[in-house]
Amino acid sequence: MRIILGIFVLFITRATLAQGPIADLGELPQDVSETSGLLFYNNHIITHNDSGGAAALFEIDTVSREITRTVTITNATNTDWEAISQDEDYIYVGDFGNNLGTRQDLTIYRVAKADYLDNDTATAEAISFSYEDQTDFTDTGNSDWDAEAFFVLEDEFIILTKQWKSEGSIAYAVPKMLGSHIATRRDAVANIGLVTDADYDATDGTLLVLGYSNFLIPFARIYSITATTIFPDEFAAVLIEIGLAQVEGVTNDGLGNYFISSELFTRQSPNITSLSRLFKFSKGEEVQPEPEPAPEIEPNPLPKEDEEELLIFNALGTGEIRYVINSENNINGTRIYDINGKTVWEHFATNVEKEGVVSQHIAAAIYYFVVYFDNSMRSKAFAVY
Repeated sequence: MRIILGIFVLFITRATLAQGPIADLGELPQDVSETSGLLFYNNHIITHNDSGGAAALFEIDTVSREITRTVTITNATNTDWEAISQDEDYIYVGDFGNNLGTRQDLTIYRVAKADYLDNDTATAEAISFSYEDQTDFTDTGNSDWDAEAFFVLEDEFIILTKQWKSEGSIAYAVPKMLGSHIATRRDAVANIGLVTDADYDATDGTLLVLGYSNFLIPFARIYSITATTIFPDEFAAVLIEIGLAQVEGVTNDGLGNYFISSELFTRQSPNITSLSRLFKFSKGEEVQPEPEPAPEIEPNPLPKEDEEELLIFNALGTGEIRYVINSENNINGTRIYDINGKTVWEHFATNVEKEGVVSQHIAAAIYYFVVYFDNSMRSKAFAVY
């Protein structure tokens, strides 16, 4: 018999990080509300917008969050700028966003730092590439050939794909030279989520990979990469406790502090708004988590009117998963997500009933039960045993 246990769960895959708390530094200016990459250079944060935005780099003051300078790249086009990186001499911008998988003009722009520092305009040189194993360029909707993250590793770029379908990421290597290149596969990781940026710290060989689930739950992992492995089995999880957010950019200041930016996200149905913001946290030491006590499992946890707003439980003897929503608010819909953010069940209607049955079999695992009200939503984690 399956047993449903309503619990809130902290998912720690290998180790967690004894980090400082994440500080919400505030909303970003409207001109960079589509921020899609971050770079710390010359004591400023540099960011850019994604597809359709100006071919421009914006310097942001880390305290006021105001735009202090704009540098236009005069000979470049922002088809879908998704990431920014650097080495000693150059700033690199990744124009390789590819949601539909149709692009054959993937480009990394190279801007000389000397040119960037001296003027409010700069010119770029282009490095083009294609993936060695992509042969189909038809529009498939959400593609596994999208990419929003890259970093410099010695004489190569490492590009991390954002796989909308499989929710993994493949690391491809591209030579850090002008010209047209074939991106060769170096490593891969499965079931990580939607990867949106990465930051490599050459001082200790660590790579922070940032992203979110399909439910806009942010995640970050820190890997210690090697000469042969980008995604080793062991990693440290960073707790990104900022609520639902479309996190898009990450960079470090060389002093153990990381900055994260989120893009403006809005949706009408259900009604969700997440502002474009800037966050900061300090990296600590990796620690192994203490074993969590085994949860107490009740064979038939019955809902009570005066307890939590959301209740999900097993109906004894029926094999059904039932839910009760104790709220006076109108309900637009309900969904169940797995821990990777994939929808496994949903029910939307003009006015969803406040008691119901999950109308399909759900395998043993951890899930989120989410309720969408008119102007808010609530979620509850639960386990099927």
